[in-house]
Amino acid sequence: MAWEIAFILNSFVLLTLLIGGERIAFGLGAAGLFALFIHGGGINFHPLGTVVWNSVNSFTLTAIPLFVFMGEMVLHGGISQRFYRGMGLIFSRLPGGLLQANIVSCAIFAAVTGVSVATAATVGTVAVPELTKQGYDRKMIFGSLAGGGTLGILIPPSVPFIIYGVMAQESITDLFAAGIIPGIVLSLIFMIYIAFRVLMKPHLAPKSQETHLPFREKVLILLHALPVFGLIFIVLGGIYFGIMTPTEAAAVGAFVAIVMSACYGKLDFSNLRLVLSQTVKTTSMILLIMAGASIFSFALVNSGINRELTNWVVSKGQVQATFFILICIIYLIMGCFFDPISMIVLTMPVLYPIVLKFGFNPIWYGVILVLVIEVGLITPPVGFNLFVIHGISGGRPMNEIIRGSVPYVVMILVMIVILYFFPQIALWLPQALK
Repeated sequence: MAWEIAFILNSFVLLTLLIGGERIAFGLGAAGLFALFIHGGGINFHPLGTVVWNSVNSFTLTAIPLFVFMGEMVLHGGISQRFYRGMGLIFSRLPGGLLQANIVSCAIFAAVTGVSVATAATVGTVAVPELTKQGYDRKMIFGSLAGGGTLGILIPPSVPFIIYGVMAQESITDLFAAGIIPGIVLSLIFMIYIAFRVLMKPHLAPKSQETHLPFREKVLILLHALPVFGLIFIVLGGIYFGIMTPTEAAAVGAFVAIVMSACYGKLDFSNLRLVLSQTVKTTSMILLIMAGASIFSFALVNSGINRELTNWVVSKGQVQATFFILICIIYLIMGCFFDPISMIVLTMPVLYPIVLKFGFNPIWYGVILVLVIEVGLITPPVGFNLFVIHGISGGRPMNEIIRGSVPYVVMILVMIVILYFFPQIALWLPQALK
């Protein structure tokens, strides 16, 4: 069978399953089994046990449940509320006040959770009631949280970076380092936008009440914010100073989060059960998707479809810029329907060989991939951050949240363009650490 026909059939089966409501993991696995069967019959099924086992039997992947556990412990262990209040006090005098604190808190919590939805939920749970009570514009509140929450998968540690690194066989440490400067730059772009809007329309963000507190209370609030910085320093410092691998740093970070929760008196049985339950659910979902993707990827390689597709695309003589725009469009469309992990595992077997053939740096491409996925988190109809913010908005209309998030979509796209023309923004730190 010609590879073109096989590719069309496989794509049709996969899309039919996904549109029909099948789970991503099972849809990928079933499409892979179909591809293997039409290419060589049942004999191609023999190596699948080894293929699936190898896809999830990785020491590096152990970092995922540990980072998820650390983030959940911070969320439910009484740490996030105190930290957010400290950030509100520090940034209360900037134009935008607590809106600026939303962005900074999301950026810093991104260095704790590694998951965008968790970042938005952690900050949003505390911020929405407080900012609503103080009279902040609701669209600005929801937009800053949905947009700021996307930093969770860009600023390390990042679960999508771990997935991408394992699938592309690239250094997780280099990917983490590559996300730091773009994450900081994007955070600053968000903050400049908020400041500009508030300076033009001061009623969007009234003066914060934190500025009127007694000096002693301010000091206590700031001291309560320090443990989170300590946790970040232990995790990222341990990785970049060469003391720990990302997996070891995740284990140490999880232990420190438990100790911090115990110090705040929040380490009881009910909280621990909730944290463990959420960690198991998230990790199981990710690993199951990766197992299904491994079958699909093996089928493409075994049938030669990915090799032929790569050669066909390159033979058309497309320039890098054209292919780059095409990739961005594909991910922007997919972002309206799929979660970040699913987008990575769905497209890597097909697009990654073409990316390498066009000469793109794989570390730089990992950052671009995460940025484009971020856009999908705040675009309807399946923008996960939008649903998270809607769930804690107190029943506000979804269109209000979407309208507040649109400027952040534009700003992330601008960041992607900047990185295309100035790739060293992402590559300088990984190179400097070597």
